[in-house]
Amino acid sequence: MTSATKSGRETSASFRPIDNAFIEVTKDVIGLSVWRIENKLKVVKIDEQEHGFFHEGAAYVVLKVDAEEVTSLHYWCGLACPESEAKLIEQKAHELDRILNYATLFSKETQSLESTRFLRLFPEGVIYIESKPKTTVSRAAAYIKSMYKVMGRKYIRAVCVEPSLDALDTSSACILDGHPRMYVWVGSHCPYSTRIRAINLAKKFRNMQRKGIAHIIVIDEKDENMNTAFLKKLPNGHTSLTNGHTSMTNVNHLEPGSVSGEGTENTVLHRVSGEKVMYDMPEASRCPLYHKYLVRRDSYLLDRGPNAPLYVWVGHQASEGGISNALLRGKAFCEHRGYPSTMTVCRLMEDHEPTEFKKNFYDWRETDTKRRQLTKKYSIGNIERALFSTKDNRTVAKMNEHWSDDVFPDGDPDTEVWRVQGDTLEQVPWDQHGVFTNGQCYIIRHRITEDDGNVHTVIYYWMGSKSPESVQQKTIDLVLDMNKAIGYKCVLVRVLDEKEPPHFMSTIQNSIIVYDEDLQDKPSDRQMYCIRELDNGSMRVQQVPASSEWLNTSASFVLTTPSACFLWYGKKSGGHEREYAKNLLGFLNPSRMYTFDIVTEGKEGNAFWHMMGPEIEHPKEFSQDKLERRPPRMVICHLDQGSQYKFQDIDNFTQQDLADANMFILDTFDLVYLWTGSTVNDAIRSQAYTIVKAYMQRDPAGRTFDTVRVWMTSQQDESETFTKYFRQWSTNGYCGQDKYDLARKRIRQENARIDVERQMVDRSHVNYPKHDYRLLLREEQPEDIDDQHKEFHLTDKQFFDVMRHRRVEFYRLPLWKQQQILKSTRLAYIPPATKPLSISTPNTQET
Repeated sequence: MTSATKSGRETSASFRPIDNAFIEVTKDVIGLSVWRIENKLKVVKIDEQEHGFFHEGAAYVVLKVDAEEVTSLHYWCGLACPESEAKLIEQKAHELDRILNYATLFSKETQSLESTRFLRLFPEGVIYIESKPKTTVSRAAAYIKSMYKVMGRKYIRAVCVEPSLDALDTSSACILDGHPRMYVWVGSHCPYSTRIRAINLAKKFRNMQRKGIAHIIVIDEKDENMNTAFLKKLPNGHTSLTNGHTSMTNVNHLEPGSVSGEGTENTVLHRVSGEKVMYDMPEASRCPLYHKYLVRRDSYLLDRGPNAPLYVWVGHQASEGGISNALLRGKAFCEHRGYPSTMTVCRLMEDHEPTEFKKNFYDWRETDTKRRQLTKKYSIGNIERALFSTKDNRTVAKMNEHWSDDVFPDGDPDTEVWRVQGDTLEQVPWDQHGVFTNGQCYIIRHRITEDDGNVHTVIYYWMGSKSPESVQQKTIDLVLDMNKAIGYKCVLVRVLDEKEPPHFMSTIQNSIIVYDEDLQDKPSDRQMYCIRELDNGSMRVQQVPASSEWLNTSASFVLTTPSACFLWYGKKSGGHEREYAKNLLGFLNPSRMYTFDIVTEGKEGNAFWHMMGPEIEHPKEFSQDKLERRPPRMVICHLDQGSQYKFQDIDNFTQQDLADANMFILDTFDLVYLWTGSTVNDAIRSQAYTIVKAYMQRDPAGRTFDTVRVWMTSQQDESETFTKYFRQWSTNGYCGQDKYDLARKRIRQENARIDVERQMVDRSHVNYPKHDYRLLLREEQPEDIDDQHKEFHLTDKQFFDVMRHRRVEFYRLPLWKQQQILKSTRLAYIPPATKPLSISTPNTQET
């Protein structure tokens, strides 16, 4: 972006009127700021203690600025928000966007359908408050005991509902606000992660709205005595819900980012070039999407159907109109397609795309910026395979980073190999380890005994490329049974034919020979084998048809007949491949071990072509259809009542997101780990392979199940290849019963330090001089009046007449409710108004 363009933006923005609430906004102020539309349609900045509390009838603007001046801007509307406030908050959000010279991320949010990037700004959770901020005395004084239904897993949301038995659900949690006590009720089937976060949400409510003065009582549905006492506090049989809450009771409990299960046919990338949706948003591509489709001088819209957020990507060199109108064009697109008006629309700036966006591209590569250090690993063997980035002139390495090395600990190895024969396993002799046939499947059990006595067991199952599907399925069943017999203490690794990883090759002495099933069924006098060296130095031998079209310049070949033997060396074949071809004759055809002819590419004689057949053009290199590793994503697997799988992304995952009652997928794009909790039953474990297959069928990037490696591991038996993707790892870092019991214990300890009867009522009013209520409303007041606490100057009788609450009852209300009453009685503290920003407009005409 040129400096002229930037200055032009700043100039055009500087002549627009700036709302007083945004005068001090700048990228230099790091942190979270929230504004709300209040009485007389004014934008008011709310206090930090109200962050995370959203009125269903109000509209908000949320801004987050981090240390690197990366800005996230969102405007949020409740389901009961008036249309006038919704339009005004959109205008104010665009005004703030111009002040910031366009935010890094800018989105439209709606209650209960927020994006992950919005919810992550409130890690303790979001609480929806009933109705809207009241302004009249009568309505402000009406306070009803509220119940909050907790939804979500990583980022939870609490929806305000009428206290009722019908609000309780065995698979979720509820918070009942019965100050001075707050009750956290958890269902018997509620996930432990939701239980712990519901407790933390109650603590947030206590600390921010009760000044830390409240007792939190955690009630488990399994605790019969406490549960019975809690149910008596609810109106028995009361089923009606107040207006505005009915639509919230049927909200999808899956968080944003869930894989919908509709596949990738709805994923379409549009190029945005104008205002008209029909003509100016042509289709750029359908799945699979490639990074090269995003041109930095344009804007693009990623449409994934009505059930996923809509993203508008803006390149660095896009026009100012393309940036400022991106959200409006996204909304127009939704209207044209008939998508819900509550759909999330998000504008993304280049180089700041979230994982939710990048996962839809088959070949996404991170661009190299000045602030990002190169973490790629170079060596003599891979430096020649560097590639040139389409986004940067500098060379960026393509090879694996340090954390992508999949290795197991060193130790004393013990390897056993079985061939799958029907329903049984036939053990392979030790001298035949590494000799496979691509029409069959094999199981390799590799034990590693470390110096301290720990034993790590890895079970590989090698799938021949021509093996029947029934044999592959039987192999899976046998591997799962073997793992069950060992107590689920093994790491299961699927190995595909021609895609053997280095750690697998090390278990078979870094050498593999694969016979072709079809060529063995139809034996011929001529046999040919391809010898090639893999990246890690291992040797791979593959039987191929004896035809010149199967030759390759980058390999060596062995051609044998009953009467002759040739070693054919390609021009790009290495010395190790050529020597290995000579030694291989001792295994393939010992009678020709010393009687063979060597021919090099381009110098073949008539005898060679007479044996080989007619000369046909052959390839120079081997095709490299290899997926590149990416930063990992974690997904939780759900099995609903209809036996359908649902997959939910876990944003910014940690070890505490791993729950012992669930199965999770850790996806590094080229490799998929399936992690199983310790309390998952055997019936679910037996579906492990099917679960991974279903996940790949819905891959937004268009990968296929046969292009990724699959690992399976269990709780407490993870290898370092899995744990290295977590910032911190400990043996007790999982989310389960232990963490839940510890959270309850800490709540009891905090309750013991809080004396709600003594600390709840603010008794500062006793020492204040008393004045008439009407005197407190005058502009000129006595000097002894505290402007910030005018209510302290009222007698107890006046306080009740004005507030319609006694002092004890008043201080039992949440802070947001107290503030509403003070505003409605005109006793709330109003800080001195900041002078509006005045900018003198020059008389010269703008150029």
